[in-house]
Amino acid sequence: MTDADSGFPGSRDDRTASLTVHVGEPEELLDRATRRAGATDLVLTPERLHRRNLKRALAERSRPRSSLRLVSPGDVAGAVAPRAADRGALDRADRLRLLERVLDDESVASDPLRTIFGGELAAHVERVEAAREELTTVAGGTSARRDALEAVADALPPTAARETRALLDGLDGIDAALAERASRAVSTAAALHAAREAVTRSDGAAWTDAYSGIERVSLAGVSTVGSPLLDLLGAVAAHTDTDVRLFLRAGTGPRVAERLASRLTAGPAVDAADVTVAETTTGRLEPDVPVAEIVAPTRREEARAAMAAVDALLERGVALADVAVVARDVDRYERALTRAAGEYGRHLSVWTQLAVGETRPYRVLDACATLLAAAENGDDGERGTAGDIAPAALFAPFDAEWVPPDADPGGVWPLDHGDVAAVRRALADEAGTVEAWRRRLDAFEPGGDGEAVARAGVRRLLAWVETHASTPRPADVEATLRPLLDAHERVVLPAVLDADGPGLGATSRNARALSRSRKLLDEAPAKYGDWRERGHVEASWEAVADVLDAVVTTRPGRREHDNAERIDVLDATDAWLRSMPYVVAVGFVDGEWPERPRGAFPPAFRDAVVAGDGGPRGGAALGVRGAWTEARERDHLADAVGAASAGLVCTRFTTDAGGVTAHRSPFLDAVAPDAPTIEGDDLAALLAADRRVPDALADVLGGSAEGER
Repeated sequence: MTDADSGFPGSRDDRTASLTVHVGEPEELLDRATRRAGATDLVLTPERLHRRNLKRALAERSRPRSSLRLVSPGDVAGAVAPRAADRGALDRADRLRLLERVLDDESVASDPLRTIFGGELAAHVERVEAAREELTTVAGGTSARRDALEAVADALPPTAARETRALLDGLDGIDAALAERASRAVSTAAALHAAREAVTRSDGAAWTDAYSGIERVSLAGVSTVGSPLLDLLGAVAAHTDTDVRLFLRAGTGPRVAERLASRLTAGPAVDAADVTVAETTTGRLEPDVPVAEIVAPTRREEARAAMAAVDALLERGVALADVAVVARDVDRYERALTRAAGEYGRHLSVWTQLAVGETRPYRVLDACATLLAAAENGDDGERGTAGDIAPAALFAPFDAEWVPPDADPGGVWPLDHGDVAAVRRALADEAGTVEAWRRRLDAFEPGGDGEAVARAGVRRLLAWVETHASTPRPADVEATLRPLLDAHERVVLPAVLDADGPGLGATSRNARALSRSRKLLDEAPAKYGDWRERGHVEASWEAVADVLDAVVTTRPGRREHDNAERIDVLDATDAWLRSMPYVVAVGFVDGEWPERPRGAFPPAFRDAVVAGDGGPRGGAALGVRGAWTEARERDHLADAVGAASAGLVCTRFTTDAGGVTAHRSPFLDAVAPDAPTIEGDDLAALLAADRRVPDALADVLGGSAEGER
């Protein structure tokens, strides 16, 4: 059905999406940050750490960010199509459990998948989900862009063609079964589909209602633009006057930009696309700082050498904030680096995308801090505005099983999600003050006892907000939020136990997450106070939410040393927008950096899509998943080496744990083609108890090698 047939007045005959692309450094995005009465720019960053890095980059430039509203794609989907995303999307763990049940069901038309995975499909749930996610990324699902998928499959060798068609046909039945059985959106992609449909059906009204003051929407920090998100952005560009921009990275950006128009026109949202590439950074990897290469026999010795270089910097007076260790994959190095740091009396803060941020105990803290910020400042985050609360902000705590601090187990708490969703659907979709929401609740007529209980629960939450929405002192953070965790343990945890299976997996995960959230809350007041004293933030619940976000993205490390120094260790992808004088980049081994391309679909299919075989009606109409090429690895590399402003040390090992030779990464030829090498006797001197920094390394670290211990 076209928009002209949809029955909405004023539907546009010409559904042309106009987008602007920037490839390389997002300086133009940072320059948009200014002080405004309300947010004018919506900035989408899929990863939590990328939002944090953007905030850090603005703070380092002393730029206010009241003109920017930083959100995730899931946040946008919930705001644009709130009724289709009442409880958000299933997380990966819940989705895998549901998928396992679907794969066990013989009534589901999944026979084609058995030709790929074998008879016991449920035993391969992770591989099936990986294939489903890949298909969603490149095409938007099994039904979207089907002509392009078929065109690529038709041109493949026979075996690859059969495997590809089996996956497409089998996943078609799986997707339908998941959508039918899920109590909410199967994934963020499904929520984005709902948001795109809402925008197109309403000819843009759903978007402008949700984001009435937004002039520009920008996507940033991504190596892959999934088709569901691209279709939503295309719908916004075609049906509203919003300026849509994509800030792409140097490695993957050129290919993404090249096929945006064909991908958009092959999708369901637009008829034509006009893509303007405003600027392109060439992606030059050789840094403009001194570089040295350290070669060690093993990963453990490599980690020791990396920490020896860091220790030498700190002994020379370099500040902790001015040095970081970066790895392509922190998980491979965390243990070795932690052990090596201990040898020098140093301690690490390992930054990563932690799953605890998706658990109910943490989510209730985050949702409540965000709700208090909305009540205090207004939903646009601007200090001193009226305090309007959007529906998504008001009902988010219930998604995380919010219960009042004085709730008792065995009663109505936690509230039934279906009843809460019914109350939400019955109320207005517009933001409102606490008092406005009370009036709406008073006018609502419950459809049964459950809805009456849910209405009373929303009133309890509003009363709690009214009590705590004043500007918080550091002591108020714990006094306000810790009782919520106590109530969660007292009321919600027993309910999780009652509903759990014999293995008690959900109970165990919830209990561990509760313990971790308590530790996070132990740190938050002091960090909030420190940030206030340093002038990084103003006193507000919005700042408290930022602090919680900062703490949850750091692994615990050696938390018993609460006041110990911390050396940042982070994944290369999380170095996006980071800048510090010295970077020690570890793991320059072929096969680890860059990693080998991989995927769930046959290699021939992946290669054909990457190459764009078949043109705009074939592979060029499809997206490319990041793991399918080495271009994403170049993004990560550019972020890591580009973060260094004074000196860069690259390290590698030569023999893996199994005794197999580990070859030098080809990336080093781009990063450090003429860099001096520290190995053999020079490496031994660096690692010795009476350390001597080799001259080649001293030139990078600054100063002379004399005087080292």
